[in-house]
Amino acid sequence: MMRMRRATAVFILIFAVAACDTDGEPASGGAADSIYRNGSIYTVTEADPWAETVAIKNGKFVFVGDDDEAQAFIDDSTSVHDLRGKLVLPGLVDGHTHPGSIAIRGNEDPRHNLPYPASLLEIQNFLRAYAESYRDLDVIILTYWQADMFGIMGPRKEDLDAVVPDRPVFLMDDTGHSKWVNSEFLRMIGVDADTPDPVPGVSFFVRDENGEPTGWIKEAGALPWFTANAARAPQHGELVERLARVINHLSRYGVTVLLDAGNAGVEDRVYAAVAELDRAGRLPLRYEGTYHIRLPTQVPIAIAELNRFREQYGGERLTFNTIKIHFDGVHEVRTSAILEPYADDPENRGGTTISGEELQRFILELHAASASPQTPIDLHLHTNSDRSTRIALDAVEGARNDVGGPLNTRVTMSHIELISEQDVPRFRELDVSANFTLHWNGIGYLTSWAKPIGPERAARRFRIQPLIDAGANVTYSSDETSIAGLYRTSPFFSMQVGHNRQEVAGGEDAEILPPFDERLALIDIVHGYTRGGAYQMRKEHDLGAIEPGKIADMVILGKNLFEIGRYDIHDITPDAVLLAGEVVQGSVPDRPDSE
Repeated sequence: MMRMRRATAVFILIFAVAACDTDGEPASGGAADSIYRNGSIYTVTEADPWAETVAIKNGKFVFVGDDDEAQAFIDDSTSVHDLRGKLVLPGLVDGHTHPGSIAIRGNEDPRHNLPYPASLLEIQNFLRAYAESYRDLDVIILTYWQADMFGIMGPRKEDLDAVVPDRPVFLMDDTGHSKWVNSEFLRMIGVDADTPDPVPGVSFFVRDENGEPTGWIKEAGALPWFTANAARAPQHGELVERLARVINHLSRYGVTVLLDAGNAGVEDRVYAAVAELDRAGRLPLRYEGTYHIRLPTQVPIAIAELNRFREQYGGERLTFNTIKIHFDGVHEVRTSAILEPYADDPENRGGTTISGEELQRFILELHAASASPQTPIDLHLHTNSDRSTRIALDAVEGARNDVGGPLNTRVTMSHIELISEQDVPRFRELDVSANFTLHWNGIGYLTSWAKPIGPERAARRFRIQPLIDAGANVTYSSDETSIAGLYRTSPFFSMQVGHNRQEVAGGEDAEILPPFDERLALIDIVHGYTRGGAYQMRKEHDLGAIEPGKIADMVILGKNLFEIGRYDIHDITPDAVLLAGEVVQGSVPDRPDSE
């Protein structure tokens, strides 16, 4: 059993004196509201990582230690719970996900989704029948098609025109980073050979030899239309309930804090719904909203928009302290900013939404805006590849040099599918957090990335261990956008993939994603989901560990994460999840009769 208990008689004596006054009463001003005893409590603290008992008062831990020492915190009003040896972890942090996108796009009715995977002919046949069945739709919007179906030239509008010539058609690919549209859709949004690309190399309209749009739109090329048509999202009441379902699912699996990493231009719709849940006491976790930049035109208004979100939607558990920039794209559609050219497109190295110089200036603006500790603004960057990561690190370093020291704003880089070895130590040196989507770290879920980057680079994707070894702050996330993938938002699902580098569905026989030495230790994964995530979210003084003075967010597990088989981790469902000492999911054991 991985107890690793380091408590000594000296520690217990010091702790007992600190916790109680001279009469043997708790220094916090009375007995605890609740006691959880006889557990295997992983505190995620360096001094003493394991404990048996915690005492909670007014939503905070007031004692963490051994059963005997906890007696001073008990009177007739204290609720005492016997954990019966169960493993307890701090509340888990999902540092990058999309509850709003799941709720908006979510449609479990297969009649409204393309067959997947499917050939061009199968897609055309489905689309023809769908258009016939839903004649009342003015625009046909469906998901998903495989991003690697058509090669570097991508899909063609003519293949959609052949089956739906009279109405706009908008089909999203399986990465969410490109769209296949017909001629009517291009006409509707006013795009032709003379239309400038929003961000060449990242968000743009693929064109033929004559400059005519082919019907393949990469990244945020259609974002203005999507934002203008936010009403296409579910009506407010339905969106509230869909979001409640998604958020409760995350909470049920131990997530007590999350970062909403963007909603593709419909933030107001999403945050109005989350705010209603918060006001009604139906938000079972701490929800960090963001302002999401996809196009350069959003940069000048970003700080004002984040402050508007704070004023309009902020509440007890819904907060806004982060701006997210989609700094580059993804390898699958060849929009990631990559150091060496794409293997199948030697003239292309992708691009970034804004230049490194513009990013550095923006970081300095955030630094100035974050001078007050009451209103910090942190920066979350989608940096998918090695060149975008380097450009962003250079911008952070330049900003730090300009101010002569650490920044007021904290920077997180997410995804980091590829990283140059020379950039690994810079994360710690520059105080930049590295956020990874662990459930991508197997073979079989994401299938379109190998060909664009070639076998050599494909064999060194998601190098997380070097960052851990270098002392960087590493955090984890689910980054899910579809209702079909909701099951993958469980941190325990991701923990299994990160521990094994294998897709869960294949079990022990699943192919291992190289390199083999990237199979992460569970202890390191838990640290990333707790202390690491708390630091990323600027909550390390209140959350991320189980110790006196911190808010009592914790997860009680019926199965011991550190003892069960490595292929059974994904099956873990917490017995109970506590937020500030209150049970928000599951149930806790009653006080035994012997107490």
